[in-house]
Amino acid sequence: MRLRTRHLLALALTLMLFATPACSLLKGKELSERAVTRFHHQFNSGQYVEIYSQTDEGFRKGSHESEMTALLGAARRKLGEVKYTSQVKYNLNATTSGAMVTLAYETEFTDGKATEQFIYHVSGDSARLYRYDIASPLLVIR
Repeated sequence: MRLRTRHLLALALTLMLFATPACSLLKGKELSERAVTRFHHQFNSGQYVEIYSQTDEGFRKGSHESEMTALLGAARRKLGEVKYTSQVKYNLNATTSGAMVTLAYETEFTDGKATEQFIYHVSGDSARLYRYDIASPLLVIR
């Protein structure tokens, strides 16, 4: 009987070890999805500097504020406001400094469609934009 109890205890501990990171990753996905909603709201309001100020340090090392605000301004001029968005893919990766959450969206703007990819660095209760990509033929031809 003691052996069975030990096996059950070991199984329960193992499940808890695997469940904790999984719950943490799902929390990271939820935080990142909320951050995308905030990003789109700020985009529609023309708050590009605020978007940049909320990015991760890794983002800021590779992109200057002026580059980001120019990109977002051009996207807004050529595509208009975000009207509807649909998540088409996500990926979660645990790292030693938190989680990296990749979210891909098909987004409908007032004047066209685009594919957006957001990568967020999630640590604790914070999701900070690590990378942003937007693709649409309209960004080239308009």
